Amino acid sequence: MRSPVARAVLAVGLVTLAGGAARLWGLSEPPDKVFDEVYYASDGCLVAGEPYESCGLERDAERSWVHPPLGKQLIALGVDGFGNRPLGWRVSAAAAGTVTIAIVGALAFLLTGSPLWAGAGALLMATEHLHFVHSRIAMLDVFLAMFVALGFLLLVWDRRRPDRHGVRPLRLAAGAALGLGASVKWSGVYALAAAAVLALAWERTRRKRAGAAHPWLRTALEEGPALGLAFVVAPLVAYLVPWLPWLADHGWSPASLWNNHHAIADYHLTLQTHNAEGELIHPYLSRAWTWFLLLRPVAYFYRGGGGTAAEILGMGNPLLFWGALLFVPYLLLAWGTQRDWRAGAVAAPIVIQYVPWLFVTRPLFLFYMAPITPFLALGATLMLRDVAGLGDRLRPAAMAVAALIEAAGVGLFVFFWPVLVGRTISQEAWQLRIWMGGWI
Repeated sequence: MRSPVARAVLAVGLVTLAGGAARLWGLSEPPDKVFDEVYYASDGCLVAGEPYESCGLERDAERSWVHPPLGKQLIALGVDGFGNRPLGWRVSAAAAGTVTIAIVGALAFLLTGSPLWAGAGALLMATEHLHFVHSRIAMLDVFLAMFVALGFLLLVWDRRRPDRHGVRPLRLAAGAALGLGASVKWSGVYALAAAAVLALAWERTRRKRAGAAHPWLRTALEEGPALGLAFVVAPLVAYLVPWLPWLADHGWSPASLWNNHHAIADYHLTLQTHNAEGELIHPYLSRAWTWFLLLRPVAYFYRGGGGTAAEILGMGNPLLFWGALLFVPYLLLAWGTQRDWRAGAVAAPIVIQYVPWLFVTRPLFLFYMAPITPFLALGATLMLRDVAGLGDRLRPAAMAVAALIEAAGVGLFVFFWPVLVGRTISQEAWQLRIWMGGWI
């Protein structure tokens, strides 16, 4: 009989292989750059050392300078390996998306101790629509999702260790992974904040359970320097490392780096949703309160005519996005009333990564949810586990319900597959998958 770890590795490994194959299948289609690939695929090509003309750029400079360099450097690895062509632009995203499936499966195992639920969590991640679409196009968000998921895997792994004293390299590595996320997109700092909140809360709880007087004060005095090292110093160092080539090109000037960051911040802070004529600057803008409702996905590609249609629609899996309206409150309740640290480990990164967007007035898109999707898969997994674990008399029926819900997620993925990969289908088949007016 294999050990639980070996069975979890087998289950997660099989799901990861299937998810990776789905992400790699037909990766060269469409053959032209879609949506923001005109920025990131072009800039990744430039970072790879290709002539700017062959990258589709008007001059020898990045178009997406308003984002840090790491995501474009990862895209460049694909261009280095497979050439300046669609496969080269997108293969790094496919690899990052595949790795994220394995990370979520491993995290599900650390949270549940069950190979069954590790495989279930990986499967929900593999079939999450928004993550799947971003695993097949050259944009930054899938890399951010990977580093965020990795950071929380390391953080939970550290939480599970019985000897949580001293340097704690896993917690340092967690901070570094989240710093790398911020070096893909600055919004990675939301995940870093969530990790810091969890680490602080866990240390306070540990001291309270040990009977310490004034556990918050004891935590601050005893853990303050170590927490600062893990969630300030390590992330900052990791964030700056991808900037080294930029610094080398600018004479190792800290002033130039500071001015560049000031320009990036100014761009994001002053970007408006409407132009001078009062029109939306982009047809697929959406407010954050609409994201879980899936009111306005983003069409990355569309081609129609002759009674057929082909589309790549950046939407979430309805099972997870709509289901989150149920399981996120459930997790928060379990965390608050039962002190279930596992529920908190999933709820905190969902809430802390999402809530700040409610107060942001700059242009927003549904795909900003990409780094939250791993935790939607995990949140659904934890709730399904609890449903399946109801009393002995109800357990067979409860397991059947949980299995049906898991199957529904996979079924929705199969149903929506054509509009996730840009497959040409009839107009009738396409219309069958457009459930709301905002999905056009």
